Amino acid sequence: MSNREAITHEIREVIKKYKNIVISGEVGVGKIIHTLEALQGRDNVYYMGNPVDYVGNPRPKGYDKYIDYIKSLKKDMQIIATEKEILSVDLSSSAKTGSVLVIDEIFGRGPKQHEKILEILDCDKVKVIIIAGCLKNIGRIIQKCDIVLMLIQDGTLLLDKEFVEKICSVLGSEPPGEQRDLFTVNDLPEK
Repeated sequence: MSNREAITHEIREVIKKYKNIVISGEVGVGKIIHTLEALQGRDNVYYMGNPVDYVGNPRPKGYDKYIDYIKSLKKDMQIIATEKEILSVDLSSSAKTGSVLVIDEIFGRGPKQHEKILEILDCDKVKVIIIAGCLKNIGRIIQKCDIVLMLIQDGTLLLDKEFVEKICSVLGSEPPGEQRDLFTVNDLPEK
């Protein structure tokens, strides 16, 4: 089994065992790529976009192009990309049991989006996978998460929630941002 296959297999196993998962790791380790690869063949997958990365930098080549790239990784995935879509999504009633929501980064999300994410983390019907480039960014929601899978160049590390809570208490947590104007996608039709 190649390193890539091993990482994808580990993500699949974590998804089977836990409801609210954080996938973290350094830049370029393939957090989103491996996660979406692990979800291939699975129905009812949703993706909640973010126009900024884990430190607030805009996506290279723009948010529209980034969303197109994400769509190419799992073509049957439902995309939730705009501020309006994020705040209006109701997965508690519309999602089928066993649905998966991939939330791309927490950084840069305003208070209303944080509230929505906390609401979704409490929804029994939906498994939630949060992609987090920095553990500091999950400090405000770690209590709702079950486990953290840290991707490293050579594989994965499974981190206990209590351990990560201690790390977050040392690092502090980022307050929610307010970057509403960044959550616009020009070429996606409004729902």
